[in-house]
Amino acid sequence: MNNFLKTLFAVITLSFLFTNCNTENTDSSSKGNQFHDELDSVLTTLYQNGEFNGNVLVAKNDEIIYNKGFGFSNGDRKTILSKTDKFNIGSIYKEIPAIAIMQLEEKELLKLDDPISKYLSHLPNWSNQITILNLLQYTGGLPKINWGKHPEINDEVLMKDLLEIPDLEFTPGEGYLYTNYSPFLLSKIVESVSSKSFSEYATQNILKPLELNQSHFNESFPYKNRSAMAISFNNEFIEDKPPFTIKSSIFLFSTTTKDLFKLLKGLHSYNLIEKNSVKALGETAELDIKNMESALGQIKYQGNQIIEHTHHGSTGNYECLINKDISNNNTIIILTNSKKSNVYSIKNAIEDLM
Repeated sequence: MNNFLKTLFAVITLSFLFTNCNTENTDSSSKGNQFHDELDSVLTTLYQNGEFNGNVLVAKNDEIIYNKGFGFSNGDRKTILSKTDKFNIGSIYKEIPAIAIMQLEEKELLKLDDPISKYLSHLPNWSNQITILNLLQYTGGLPKINWGKHPEINDEVLMKDLLEIPDLEFTPGEGYLYTNYSPFLLSKIVESVSSKSFSEYATQNILKPLELNQSHFNESFPYKNRSAMAISFNNEFIEDKPPFTIKSSIFLFSTTTKDLFKLLKGLHSYNLIEKNSVKALGETAELDIKNMESALGQIKYQGNQIIEHTHHGSTGNYECLINKDISNNNTIIILTNSKKSNVYSIKNAIEDLM
């Protein structure tokens, strides 16, 4: 058992001992306060032991019962994290173009079985074989993006690289490869159909309807505007300095714990897209391959009903985890700007306390 798990186990054990001694004749309000204090104790201990630096939100019955930050917003250790600080959320951003695609599908402006060449006619002949559904399920046969190939990554560079791909990795629909080219091309299809930039479309049709006022698409990474941003750093408090610059906004969506809570709530209340559309986004391809991701990450079903939505994201020293347990109506969101690879353990600890 590593030091992190030992610390977590010890803190939770003490919390349970305290709970068992004080559970008689407690009303829901006092239980709520007790949960808040116990979780505070766990997260404070992890922060003090150098095992967590970030923000955590917990909701019950779609009401926020805990939302707090621990640690520093950047490597200079001069600014304390605020619960309104924005984080890069890694692969969780992929849900945004997927939702946008389903909105357009519901308006009958596209079909999931359409070849992507219908909307992106400048791509090579292989685009005739790839459908929009293939992009949503990572079964298009596209390779991974070579992030280190260019000093600056932007939309034009990525399109040029796509034009230079002679052959796909496999026949579309017959394999699985988790690649950022999929959401990138989905965003380009949204632009083609809507005649708007992707950030403009997403802001008007996803962010504004859900009042995601603390979310936006950054212009570049490393971030020029660091205001209200949690900047990632390592164990020595050295901030991430990638050897390239990213200026493709689809990869630079930043948000807060509260806005992610609103996004999950709105998605599963069917305020953005219909129930069948959410279900479609949660489905993986019918392939005999383990650990495949859907457009929404990892989705658990009971029959035809979604009962849990979990999505993990990581880039550099950012690490994020969102979890909506629909069957128990719990939501847990963990954002860190100093990765320790322990967000799942923290989620499990929070569930134990609940």
